[in-house]
Amino acid sequence: MREQEAKNLRINGLGKAAGGTYGKINTDGIATLNGDIVCNSLTSNGTLKLKGSIQAGRIRMNGNGSAEGSISGELLRVDGMLKTAADLRVEQVDIHGMLTLAGNASGEGLELDGGLKLGGNAEFETFKVHGGFQIGGMLNAGTVDIFMAAACQAREIGGEVIRVSKKPGTRNLLALFSSSLAVGLTADVIEGDNIELEETKAEIVRGNSVRIGPGCEIGRVEYKDRFEAHPKAAIGSAEQV
Repeated sequence: MREQEAKNLRINGLGKAAGGTYGKINTDGIATLNGDIVCNSLTSNGTLKLKGSIQAGRIRMNGNGSAEGSISGELLRVDGMLKTAADLRVEQVDIHGMLTLAGNASGEGLELDGGLKLGGNAEFETFKVHGGFQIGGMLNAGTVDIFMAAACQAREIGGEVIRVSKKPGTRNLLALFSSSLAVGLTADVIEGDNIELEETKAEIVRGNSVRIGPGCEIGRVEYKDRFEAHPKAAIGSAEQV
């Protein structure tokens, strides 16, 4: 016997619905979903409050969204702001705006144009940011591309390829974090195979090929094959290991 197809849910204007299993969920206006949600797809235009966790194939949010539980799925796209008090586990994350997570974030790829605040760790195959971020734990990715338009912070950064540069002509994203923070990256340890840095402060940078660009303040560099430093970079010591 074929399983009965899950029902669809649509909310227009101001509305609420119970948690459960759905096919497609569409909300336009101000919507609240009470309880855990499992669905094929969710599209929200306006404001969405999730009073639980959500597991979906595709999630599209246009506006403001919040979740009290975890968010998991295949694709998440946000044009606006999204906040969750738990973890995010999504294969592909595409954010245009602000993403705030209390827990960890993981998946295949993250592309962010805006700001990221993360309480825990971030682990992706590709991590690409145009803007700024604050990561309380470790950022680990195969490829890390950071184009800074605001302050960027992480305790540790690890990856095969790590490229950090300052995005020219954009400073408005500083307001997302603190007006006292200048555009630049701060980390305790940065470790990878191929590393290229600009405007970065770090205690230790460790890699096979290391290029330290202008505006960097590095305590110690450990490299295996190649090391290059810009005249306007400050480096405490550099050692081939």
